[in-house]
This record gives sequence, structure tokens and C-alpha cells, in this order.
Amino acid sequence: MGKAVRHGFANLINFSGRDSRPLFWWWVLLVVLVTFALSFVSGIVFAAGSMSSAFQAGAAGVDQEQIQAQMMRSMAENLGTQAWVGVAISVIGLLLVIASFVRRLRDAGLPTLIALVPVITTLVSAYVNISAIDELREVMANGSAQAVNEAAAANAGLGLIAYAGYLVVIVCGLIPSKKAG
Repeated sequence: MGKAVRHGFANLINFSGRDSRPLFWWWVLLVVLVTFALSFVSGIVFAAGSMSSAFQAGAAGVDQEQIQAQMMRSMAENLGTQAWVGVAISVIGLLLVIASFVRRLRDAGLPTLIALVPVITTLVSAYVNISAIDELREVMANGSAQAVNEAAAANAGLGLIAYAGYLVVIVCGLIPSKKAG
């Protein structure tokens, strides 16, 4: 794994050459772990603010419905920042992997234009998530959990399109190497 990590960092913007399957997958594993850790930490940071006010209200004997409504309003205040942090983490992950993916495609004898699929799907997903902020914030400010679930479900389909790009990376990353020539 050490060799793959050194190779990955040394070739972040090198789109020429080839990456073997093991080299590619060790690098992808590192990027996935880093992006997961960043997402996890950011989620904890954003949730902590909402949870602390809920604990205080619960200790004061405030009604559960009121606590839930207050949490929704608190989360709504941070929604824009949280969405942008999520987009930044996704784009960072994409930038860390894309050059290696292009080299992997070349090694598998596939057209390098396939690398546009995860780029496009990540950007579309980012746009959908950012464009839904105002609507979700408004619904969350009203404090209705059911309305929030309905609004989130309405926007979920296109927001999940990035997974199609991930699937392309996985499938193409599994294809055996072709001899150069």
C-alpha cells in the first residue's frame, strides 16, 4: 500500500501512463477512507450543535415535539454550510482519483473518455444537492419531520446520480490489464 500511496501522490495530475489494478485499488482505498473520515467528522461537527440544544431542552423538560422542531430549525441554519462541505469533500475525492482512473482505463485498454462519467455525475449530484438547499431549509424551519422526509425524498434521485459514476469506476477498475502495444 505504501508504494501505491507514494505513486498516487506523486502522480496526482499525471494523466499519462498506466496504473495496474493493485496500484489503482490501493490508491482508491486510501481516497475512500480519507473522504469517509472527512464526511464522518463533518457530520459529527454539524450534528453536535443541534444535539447540544436538544439535550439542554430535554433536561429542562421541554416537550419532545418542541425539541424536534428546534433541532430542525438548528439543522436548517447549518444546511447550506453542510451541503457545501459535502460537495467539497466529493470534489476532493474526485480530484484525488481522476488521474489514476484515467491511467487505469489506459492500462485496461479502455477509452479514457470514460473518465468523464464520474466527473459529470459528481458535478450533477453537487448541483442538485446545492440547488435543493433553500427548499429544504424552508421545510426544516417549519419543524415538520414528515415534510422534511418528503422534500428530501423528492430530491434524492438526482442527488444519488454520483453513484452511477462510482459504479463506472468500480467496473472499469476491475477489468484486467491489456498488454501495451
